[in-house]
Amino acid sequence: MHGRGDLVGRSGRWCWLGLACAALGAAVGCGVAEPPEARDTLVFAPPADATVLDPHNTTDSQSDQVILMLFDTLITFDVEMHITGSLAETWEVAEDRVTWTFYLRRGVTFHDGSAFDAEAVRANFERVLDPEQNHKRLPLFEMIDRVEVVDDYTVNIITAYPFGAFEPTMAHVSAAIVSPAVATAHGRTFGRSAEATSGTGPYRVVRWTKDLEIVLERFDGYWGEAPPIRRVEYRPIPEAVSRVIALEAGDVDVITHIPPTDLARLQAEPGIDIYKAVSIGAQQFRFNHAKEPFDDPRVVQAISYAIDRRAIVENLMPGLVEVSTGALTPIMRGYADLGEIEQDQAKARQLLAEAGYPDGFSTTISTTPRYLMGVELAEVLAAQLGQVGIRAEIDVLDWGSMVAFWEGLLPENNPQEIFIMGAGASTADADWGLRPIFMTHPTNENNYGYYSNAEFDRVIQEAMRETDAEARQALYRRAQEIVYLEDPGAIWLYDNYFIIGARADVTNITQSPLGVATFERAAFRE
Repeated sequence: MHGRGDLVGRSGRWCWLGLACAALGAAVGCGVAEPPEARDTLVFAPPADATVLDPHNTTDSQSDQVILMLFDTLITFDVEMHITGSLAETWEVAEDRVTWTFYLRRGVTFHDGSAFDAEAVRANFERVLDPEQNHKRLPLFEMIDRVEVVDDYTVNIITAYPFGAFEPTMAHVSAAIVSPAVATAHGRTFGRSAEATSGTGPYRVVRWTKDLEIVLERFDGYWGEAPPIRRVEYRPIPEAVSRVIALEAGDVDVITHIPPTDLARLQAEPGIDIYKAVSIGAQQFRFNHAKEPFDDPRVVQAISYAIDRRAIVENLMPGLVEVSTGALTPIMRGYADLGEIEQDQAKARQLLAEAGYPDGFSTTISTTPRYLMGVELAEVLAAQLGQVGIRAEIDVLDWGSMVAFWEGLLPENNPQEIFIMGAGASTADADWGLRPIFMTHPTNENNYGYYSNAEFDRVIQEAMRETDAEARQALYRRAQEIVYLEDPGAIWLYDNYFIIGARADVTNITQSPLGVATFERAAFRE
C-alpha cells in the first residue's frame, strides 16, 4: 500500500522486501498431528512513542509510521516513490493547472463504521486548513484554495496557483483522511487516544498507554488486501543498547535506529536479518544566521570547508550513511548532485581572514543524544573547527530543551549558534525539502536558523509555481547551488540509510525511504 525502498539483506545482496505475503499454513491430513498455532502478534520496538495519531498534526516519524497503518491518503507512493492511487482510484488535472479531480474508491468505511465519500474528503481539508484550529500541517496544504464535491465519489481540489509539488504533497502522510464524525466528536483530542482515532487503514488502534505501548488490531472491514498478522504492538525502547538486546533475545521482532557499534555483529547473527534502504534523511548542523559571525556567508563557508565529512562517515557511522552530495538526498525529486564538499583547511582560514576573523573566534555547538551519535558528532566538529582557529564548546541538551529553541522564536530570544538538526522532506520533493526550511521567515518556525537569501527566495518561489518537470529541475538546482555551496544554510554531513533489524522469521516488512516501517503485509515464516 505504501512505498518502500531498496533493501540489503544479511548476505549483502540487493533485494526487495516483497509486499505480497507468502502463503501461510499447511494442509493437515487424517492422522497427522495438528501444527502449532500460528503466531498472530508482531512486536516492534521504536526508539520513541508516537506523539499524536492525528495526520493533520504529525511532525515526527514515530507518529507517521503508526498513522500509515491506521489511515489512507487519496494517492500514495509506490515501491519506487512513484505516485499511485489509494482512496482515489484515478485522478487528473485540468488545463488550468489548478483544478485536480479525484475519482474515489467506493465501498470504503472508517473504523467507526461511517462511510468514506467526497464529503469526507472536503471535511478533511477544511479541517486542516481552518486557521482557527491551528493544525500543525496547515502550511503544507496552504496552496489549496477550496474543495468542491462534484458527486458522492468525485471531488475537485482547486489550488490558488499552479503548484508543481501537488501530487507528492497529496501523498504525504498528513493528507490522510480521518473520520469526520470522530474528528468532530473529539475536536483537539482527536488522535490522542485509542477511542479518539479512526481512519480507513488496514489496522485500527485498540489501546494506547503513553510511552509503554500502542496496540493495533487488523480492521476486518478494510477495503484492500487483509493483513496477514492480526495484531501489531509498538513498545518504545529509548535506549539503543536495550533495543538491540531485546531483538537478540527475541523479546521483540523488529527494531530501528541500530547503533553503528552493533551493526556488523547483528549482520552476522543467523537469527537476525538487517535491511538497509536509501532514505530521504540527512544529518546536518545548522547555524543561527541572525547572530554574528554567522550572518556572514564567508564564515559559514569557512566552517563548511573545515569539516572532514569522509572521516566522520568512515570512523563514526560505517555502513550506516553516505557523504552528502547536495542539499537533498538522491532519492528526492529535484535533487541536484553538487558533489561532496571536501575538507580544505587553507581555504577555511582564508575565508575567516577575509571576514575579519584571522585568529578565529569562540562559539557553542548545541547537540542532543536523541540523534544517533549526536554528542560524538559535536565532539568531532569541535575538534576539526579547532584546527582552523574556531574554539567550540559543546552544550548537550535533552530533547525537550533542544526543541524549545525551535518553537518559532524571534532571533533575540534564541541563543543557539551552531546546532544539530536532522533533515528530510516527508513529501520526498524539493519544494518541502527547501522552501519551509530556508525561505526568509521572521521567526524560526521551520526555518530554524533564520536563514535569509534574497536570490534563494526568488528562485524557490518561482520553482514552487512551475509545473514543467525540466524547468522545475533547473530552478531547484539553482536554489541548491545557493544554499549548499555559495551561502550555506547548514553543514551537510551525510545522507542516512533507513535500517531495520528483524528476527529472521519475519518477512515482508514495508520499509519506506521516508524513514518509516509498516507491517500491513508482514508475515511470519513457518
